[in-house]
Amino acid sequence: MKFNIGDIVYSASYGQKTKEVTCPVCFGKLKITVILGNGDSVETDCDYCGKGYEGPKGFIIEYDYIAEAKIFFVDKIEVAVGKDKETRTYYSMEPEGYRCVYYEDTCFANKDEALKAAIAIKDKQEEEQRTQARYLKRDIHKSYSWNVGYHMREAKRNRRSMEYHEEQARLCKERVK
Repeated sequence: MKFNIGDIVYSASYGQKTKEVTCPVCFGKLKITVILGNGDSVETDCDYCGKGYEGPKGFIIEYDYIAEAKIFFVDKIEVAVGKDKETRTYYSMEPEGYRCVYYEDTCFANKDEALKAAIAIKDKQEEEQRTQARYLKRDIHKSYSWNVGYHMREAKRNRRSMEYHEEQARLCKERVK
Protein backbone atom coordinates (compact mmCIF):
# COMPACT_ATOMS: atom_id res chain seq x y z
CA MET A 1 0.00 0.00 0.00
CA LYS A 2 1.25 3.47 -0.82
CA PHE A 3 1.14 6.24 1.74
CA ASN A 4 1.49 9.99 1.35
CA ILE A 5 3.01 12.80 3.39
CA GLY A 6 0.70 13.54 6.30
CA ASP A 7 -0.68 9.98 6.57
CA ILE A 8 -0.76 8.17 9.89
CA VAL A 9 0.81 4.74 9.38
CA TYR A 10 1.51 1.67 11.51
CA SER A 11 4.85 -0.09 11.29
CA ALA A 12 5.49 -3.74 12.18
CA SER A 13 8.19 -3.42 14.81
CA TYR A 14 10.28 -6.17 16.41
CA GLY A 15 13.00 -5.91 19.00
CA GLN A 16 14.26 -6.84 22.43
CA LYS A 17 13.22 -5.46 25.77
CA THR A 18 15.31 -5.91 28.90
CA LYS A 19 13.80 -6.99 32.17
CA GLU A 20 15.19 -7.38 35.66
CA VAL A 21 14.68 -10.83 37.15
CA THR A 22 15.43 -11.73 40.78
CA CYS A 23 18.79 -13.48 40.97
CA PRO A 24 18.22 -17.26 40.92
CA VAL A 25 21.24 -17.82 43.21
CA CYS A 26 20.88 -15.31 46.07
CA PHE A 27 17.15 -14.59 45.49
CA GLY A 28 17.76 -10.85 45.83
CA LYS A 29 19.54 -11.08 49.20
CA LEU A 30 22.94 -10.14 47.66
CA LYS A 31 24.74 -12.78 49.75
CA ILE A 32 24.94 -16.56 49.74
CA THR A 33 26.00 -19.07 52.35
CA VAL A 34 28.57 -21.67 51.34
CA ILE A 35 28.81 -24.84 53.43
CA LEU A 36 32.37 -26.10 53.44
CA GLY A 37 33.37 -29.75 53.46
CA ASN A 38 34.05 -29.67 57.21
CA GLY A 39 30.53 -28.36 57.91
CA ASP A 40 31.49 -24.74 58.55
CA SER A 41 29.45 -22.13 56.72
CA VAL A 42 30.75 -18.93 55.18
CA GLU A 43 28.66 -16.00 53.97
CA THR A 44 29.92 -14.30 50.82
CA ASP A 45 28.73 -11.85 48.17
CA CYS A 46 26.74 -13.39 45.34
CA ASP A 47 28.97 -13.61 42.29
CA TYR A 48 26.17 -14.52 39.90
CA CYS A 49 24.43 -11.14 40.03
CA GLY A 50 27.59 -9.31 41.07
CA LYS A 51 29.63 -9.26 37.89
CA GLY A 52 31.97 -6.31 37.49
CA TYR A 53 32.97 -3.65 40.01
CA GLU A 54 29.50 -2.86 41.30
CA GLY A 55 29.06 -5.93 43.48
CA PRO A 56 25.87 -7.95 43.73
CA LYS A 57 22.65 -6.30 42.59
CA GLY A 58 20.08 -8.93 43.57
CA PHE A 59 18.82 -9.24 40.01
CA ILE A 60 19.99 -10.31 36.57
CA ILE A 61 19.05 -8.90 33.18
CA GLU A 62 17.11 -11.06 30.73
CA TYR A 63 15.76 -10.19 27.30
CA ASP A 64 12.24 -10.61 26.00
CA TYR A 65 11.49 -10.40 22.32
CA ILE A 66 8.64 -8.03 21.62
CA ALA A 67 6.46 -7.40 18.60
CA GLU A 68 4.44 -4.24 18.36
CA ALA A 69 2.66 -1.95 15.95
CA LYS A 70 4.36 1.44 16.07
CA ILE A 71 2.33 4.43 14.91
CA PHE A 72 4.03 7.24 13.00
CA PHE A 73 3.27 10.32 10.95
CA VAL A 74 4.80 10.38 7.44
CA ASP A 75 6.71 13.61 6.86
CA LYS A 76 9.04 12.52 4.05
CA ILE A 77 8.96 9.88 1.32
CA GLU A 78 11.78 8.53 -0.79
CA VAL A 79 10.85 6.68 -3.97
CA ALA A 80 13.33 4.42 -5.74
CA VAL A 81 12.29 3.41 -9.22
CA GLY A 82 13.82 0.20 -10.49
CA LYS A 83 13.47 -1.77 -13.69
CA ASP A 84 10.56 -3.85 -12.41
CA LYS A 85 9.12 -1.95 -9.46
CA GLU A 86 8.94 1.14 -7.34
CA THR A 87 10.08 1.02 -3.71
CA ARG A 88 9.04 3.54 -1.08
CA THR A 89 10.82 4.48 2.13
CA TYR A 90 8.96 6.55 4.70
CA TYR A 91 10.43 8.94 7.25
CA SER A 92 9.09 10.43 10.43
CA MET A 93 10.53 12.95 12.89
CA GLU A 94 10.07 11.59 16.40
CA PRO A 95 9.13 13.83 19.34
CA GLU A 96 12.56 13.10 20.86
CA GLY A 97 14.12 14.88 17.87
CA TYR A 98 15.47 11.97 15.84
CA ARG A 99 14.39 10.77 12.42
CA CYS A 100 13.05 7.24 11.94
CA VAL A 101 13.11 5.26 8.72
CA TYR A 102 10.29 2.85 7.79
CA TYR A 103 10.39 0.48 4.84
CA GLU A 104 7.39 -0.13 2.65
CA ASP A 105 7.08 -3.87 3.43
CA THR A 106 6.64 -3.17 7.17
CA CYS A 107 4.07 -0.35 6.85
CA PHE A 108 0.31 -0.87 7.19
CA ALA A 109 -2.86 1.21 7.24
CA ASN A 110 -4.14 -0.29 10.49
CA LYS A 111 -2.75 -1.47 13.80
CA ASP A 112 -4.02 -5.07 13.58
CA GLU A 113 -2.26 -5.77 10.27
CA ALA A 114 0.98 -4.25 11.56
CA LEU A 115 0.83 -6.26 14.79
CA LYS A 116 0.16 -9.49 12.87
CA ALA A 117 3.16 -8.80 10.62
CA ALA A 118 5.34 -7.91 13.63
CA ILE A 119 4.47 -11.21 15.34
CA ALA A 120 5.33 -13.09 12.13
CA ILE A 121 8.71 -11.30 11.95
CA LYS A 122 9.37 -12.06 15.63
CA ASP A 123 8.49 -15.74 15.21
CA LYS A 124 10.69 -16.05 12.12
CA GLN A 125 13.63 -14.37 13.88
CA GLU A 126 13.29 -16.62 16.95
CA GLU A 127 13.15 -19.73 14.75
CA GLU A 128 16.29 -18.64 12.88
CA GLN A 129 18.11 -18.12 16.16
CA ARG A 130 17.03 -21.52 17.51
CA THR A 131 18.21 -23.33 14.40
CA GLN A 132 21.47 -21.51 13.73
CA ALA A 133 24.47 -23.81 13.79
CA ARG A 134 26.22 -21.88 16.55
CA TYR A 135 23.28 -22.56 18.88
CA LEU A 136 22.49 -26.05 17.62
CA LYS A 137 25.97 -27.52 17.68
CA ARG A 138 27.79 -27.98 20.98
CA ASP A 139 31.17 -27.63 19.31
CA ILE A 140 31.22 -25.55 16.13
CA HIS A 141 34.50 -27.17 15.08
CA LYS A 142 32.89 -30.63 14.94
CA SER A 143 30.65 -31.97 12.19
CA TYR A 144 26.88 -32.26 12.49
CA SER A 145 27.18 -36.04 12.63
CA TRP A 146 29.55 -35.76 15.60
CA ASN A 147 27.07 -33.43 17.31
CA VAL A 148 24.18 -35.84 16.65
CA GLY A 149 26.19 -38.61 18.30
CA TYR A 150 27.12 -36.41 21.21
CA HIS A 151 23.53 -35.28 21.89
CA MET A 152 22.16 -38.82 21.57
CA ARG A 153 24.80 -40.12 24.02
CA GLU A 154 24.06 -37.32 26.50
CA ALA A 155 20.30 -37.91 26.26
CA LYS A 156 20.84 -41.63 27.02
CA ARG A 157 23.17 -40.81 29.93
CA ASN A 158 20.69 -38.33 31.37
CA ARG A 159 17.80 -40.83 31.08
CA ARG A 160 19.86 -43.38 33.07
CA SER A 161 20.76 -40.71 35.62
CA MET A 162 17.10 -39.71 35.98
CA GLU A 163 16.04 -43.34 36.54
CA TYR A 164 18.78 -43.79 39.16
CA HIS A 165 17.81 -40.66 41.08
CA GLU A 166 14.11 -41.43 40.95
CA GLU A 167 14.86 -44.90 42.40
CA GLN A 168 17.04 -43.37 45.14
CA ALA A 169 14.30 -40.89 46.05
CA ARG A 170 11.75 -43.74 46.20
CA LEU A 171 14.02 -45.74 48.51
CA CYS A 172 14.58 -42.72 50.76
CA LYS A 173 10.83 -42.14 51.02
CA GLU A 174 10.35 -45.80 52.03
CA ARG A 175 12.98 -45.46 54.79
CA VAL A 176 11.24 -42.40 56.20
CA LYS A 177 7.93 -44.25 56.66
